[in-house]
Amino acid sequence: MSLTGDTEVDGSPEAQDATIEQVPASLYRHHLYAARHMADLACELEKANAGTSDEDIIRQHRAYVIAAVLSAAAFLEASINELYLEVQDHIANGSPENRRRVLSVPAHFWSDNARPPILHKYQLALVVADAEPFDEGRSPFRDADGLVALRDGLVHGRPPDWRDAHGRRQNLGRRLRAKFPHNALAREGDPEFPDQLLGAGCAMWAVRVAEKFSKDFCHRMAIPTRG
Repeated sequence: MSLTGDTEVDGSPEAQDATIEQVPASLYRHHLYAARHMADLACELEKANAGTSDEDIIRQHRAYVIAAVLSAAAFLEASINELYLEVQDHIANGSPENRRRVLSVPAHFWSDNARPPILHKYQLALVVADAEPFDEGRSPFRDADGLVALRDGLVHGRPPDWRDAHGRRQNLGRRLRAKFPHNALAREGDPEFPDQLLGAGCAMWAVRVAEKFSKDFCHRMAIPTRG
């Protein structure tokens, strides 16, 4: 999806500039579709097998939930990454759209050497575009930050308890336990993370959080919804 909402970015050799990265394909929507699909599968499996001790079903269910969480977080990252590339493409091609305030984001803020955390990319775009940034202590930013923290716990080997960049103690279970129903396939005595948390409720929550955060961002930027 382009900045205008109806025009794909031209990736042909004639349109490319040696100094400007192009958007070869718009994939962020596919990440969100994958997240929704995997969350639906997790819901169906969990409803049909509550209380099961079948390890194959439990592993399959876990795979669906993890895929939903990872895909939801990937949607947030891919969407802002592609938006920055679309911005630079419009500027390079002299599009009339460069009068939109979203296109005031300068290229050097998105170089190979400047890779801020996912949600900071969104905040940076809002600040530079003179739009209202998110309140980081409230929803939807707070929930999106929880989604990213869960993603990090799954792929970075982060323990359930850790200290963030500001030295504050964080705990995934305490942060997320009231956000969604716990896993109906978990057994008594299973640890909160990952067994109790990683259920269909978590998968559906991840999708809702990603959708809400992205929609709010687009509203603040006055651009078409990216979802």
